[in-house]
Amino acid sequence: MNKVETIIIVYVCIRFLFANSVRDEYYTEWKGYKFHSNTRPIRKVTSFSAVRCSMKCLVTPACVAAKFDTTNGDCEFHQVYNVQTPIRVVTENSSVVVVKSELQVDVLIDSWMKYGALDCYIGSSHDYTGTHSKTISNRECQGWNKNYTHTVNDKPINQDDHSTNYCRASSSDGLLWCYTTDPAFRWEYCPIIPCFACGVFESLPSELPNTTWAVSITHVLVVTFQCVSVTLGKSVEHCPASLCGSDDQWSSMYNISCTSEDCYTNSTEYVGKVHCTVSGITCQHWNTDIPHKSNYRPTDPNDLASNYCRDLSSTGRPWCYTTHPDVIWEFCPVPRCPE
Repeated sequence: MNKVETIIIVYVCIRFLFANSVRDEYYTEWKGYKFHSNTRPIRKVTSFSAVRCSMKCLVTPACVAAKFDTTNGDCEFHQVYNVQTPIRVVTENSSVVVVKSELQVDVLIDSWMKYGALDCYIGSSHDYTGTHSKTISNRECQGWNKNYTHTVNDKPINQDDHSTNYCRASSSDGLLWCYTTDPAFRWEYCPIIPCFACGVFESLPSELPNTTWAVSITHVLVVTFQCVSVTLGKSVEHCPASLCGSDDQWSSMYNISCTSEDCYTNSTEYVGKVHCTVSGITCQHWNTDIPHKSNYRPTDPNDLASNYCRDLSSTGRPWCYTTHPDVIWEFCPVPRCPE
């Protein structure tokens, strides 16, 4: 028996079971699509398109169907408890109704895998109820109720989460993170972002000439640009990363420099002028201790007065302290020089 035959049989059985007990007025009709409405709309949000509306439904476990109204941009999620309906997509005039299907979910997961993410959330990060338990560097999360490998000082807001090791947002930080089981890494953010942040499936920041780009996930969604080729010359101040902001927009203050100083062979000798991190965060100046106390100071007076990425600790990659109060330091989007 193939999938289509199975769906038809299930549908016939459902119709038989409910034909006598449910009258037509108990159905919600959206432009020709009917399903049993012994439930309620679970959320209404504003969406830019029917595609984003339906995709948001797909990543919301409780959502069975989504209705998008092109007139006012309303995206309405519905939940059905007792009846599973045949999969069907209906588009007519001002409304689009999409019913979740196994195939669509598979496509969605494949898309997220391509961009390096395994999970996402709609609304606040505190609404995330997924089971992802690894950090952005693929470290295993430590259980919230355990004090080994690290002592736990902050816990998720929801008490039920304390018995898990799932990535969660704590009361002191709106970003999703966890303590790690790595003795050398106390905690780290998780690769979980708002669903459809900045319309990643529909649009990306404007391309820069002579560059390639890549989508990556730190604690935010970032597009990083890299030079296709370099020329002899001096570096100019630049930040080749556009990050997805809380306003659901890509940051626009990104640029790139493609000279021989804009890559490194030995990271401790890098003298280029990248002044942001891989997350697109502006670097803290080396001669200040705000917002983070600096344990390293460049010996070159020009570097000391700057916020250019450097490798003062011989980590193997240029880095800097950040101006984000919750992120002490990060590596910078500086590539290795081609051999």
